[in-house]
Amino acid sequence: MFDMKLPLLLLLIMVLPVVGLSAKKQDTLATEKHYSKHQLAEDVKYLVATVADVHPDMYHSISKASYSRLTDRVLASLHDGMTAKEAWPIMAGLIGALNEGHSVFNYPESLVDELKAGGNLLFPVLIREFNGTGFIVRLDASLEDKLKPGDAIISINGIATEKLMGKLGGYAGGLPQYKALDICRNLIVYLHLYGVNGPWHIRYLRNNQVDSAVVNPVSWADFRSNIAARAKDLPKIKPIADHQFDFLNTDKAYLALNTLTAEPAVFKRFLDSCFTSIKNKQAKVLIIDLRKNGGGNSALAEMLLGYITDKPFRMAGGVKWKVSQEYKDQLNEKLKGEGPQTMAYYFNAINGTTISNSGDKPARSTFNDLLFKGNVLVLIGPHTFSSANMLANTIQDYKLATLVGEPSGEPANDYGELIFLKLPNTGFTFTTSTKQFIRANGNTNDQHPVMPDFMVKDNPLTHADEVLDFALAK
Repeated sequence: MFDMKLPLLLLLIMVLPVVGLSAKKQDTLATEKHYSKHQLAEDVKYLVATVADVHPDMYHSISKASYSRLTDRVLASLHDGMTAKEAWPIMAGLIGALNEGHSVFNYPESLVDELKAGGNLLFPVLIREFNGTGFIVRLDASLEDKLKPGDAIISINGIATEKLMGKLGGYAGGLPQYKALDICRNLIVYLHLYGVNGPWHIRYLRNNQVDSAVVNPVSWADFRSNIAARAKDLPKIKPIADHQFDFLNTDKAYLALNTLTAEPAVFKRFLDSCFTSIKNKQAKVLIIDLRKNGGGNSALAEMLLGYITDKPFRMAGGVKWKVSQEYKDQLNEKLKGEGPQTMAYYFNAINGTTISNSGDKPARSTFNDLLFKGNVLVLIGPHTFSSANMLANTIQDYKLATLVGEPSGEPANDYGELIFLKLPNTGFTFTTSTKQFIRANGNTNDQHPVMPDFMVKDNPLTHADEVLDFALAK
């Protein structure tokens, strides 16, 4: 389980050249494809039927009747001659209604070229976070340069920011805090796709005073050059390594795990090295940071627990896995044609059935000479997702350590084991789940995220790390 979604802004930075933008504009716009209503309707029917085939419980957040009515409304909104940009926001709601973080309707493939070649299209303000009522400005890259870091944008083009969040979030489900993070880092594309176009009339809050500004669209070249010129005024962002280990003082060790995607043997060697140092230096406190961990392999999470506890635990209270030909095909490709031999229990199961289990009984890890017996604090937040969320939930349910920070990015009872799908006519791609994971204690009724024992919110506008500072003071 892990989140593979890449922020569009990062994608743009990696792939877009500064030169040649205007030269390509006419070619891109001239070749923009239009679809018939029949083509779009066929894609909608394929989407709905395929999700029903592969998902263990697609109606966990919306009734079958309500989803059917939503499908009818989507079909009625389609018409001949629609472009990808016009069709995408309408169709995206069919995935958003599933209301889970792993089910995502991805951007149209043509979008990067359109933003690259379309001249002055970009919303030129970088957003740090949504605070519940406003977008908190990180940097104003517009030519006007009126907004300051820390300003809270409370409306755009007359639409209150809180209402705008609901409008822009139709492409995916999941907890509000996780969806808000994704919208903030991809605001350029969502404003573009949902037709919230410039010039943007902005109302913002600064020092408890409401003011207004008009922000005009910019080209990619201007956007990038303005960011480069003004970035010196921003708090520096350090590159994120997969793993980081250090001693913050003589008796407190810090272990940042930003992903769980390493090869198991490599990860074990890393943990052996860390916990050997901890043992040799006789550290009394270990801080494990999962705040930037989007997940990966839950076996690595279980491996980590063998270094910090000798209590019985289990990572999940059960699994429900939908059997489908679509996922068999994807698995077999991933396993290079060896799927039926490697995973016979799944490939031999009848399509349309569900493989279920109630989970293993809680058990102790095997003896570990490097077991740490001191105080363990684990930092979590809205970026703690997928297998990292399972790890945090196991820690919570079995009281294996103290959790500090903010609620995690998804419920402990959640869905995953992604299948990657493509619509036959538009080529729109989307992901959805084939498994339901039940939280470690087996309580299927709890729909909350993993909650910290100590709620501490980091202030993104300061250079300090308030969550880590709190943990160090414990």
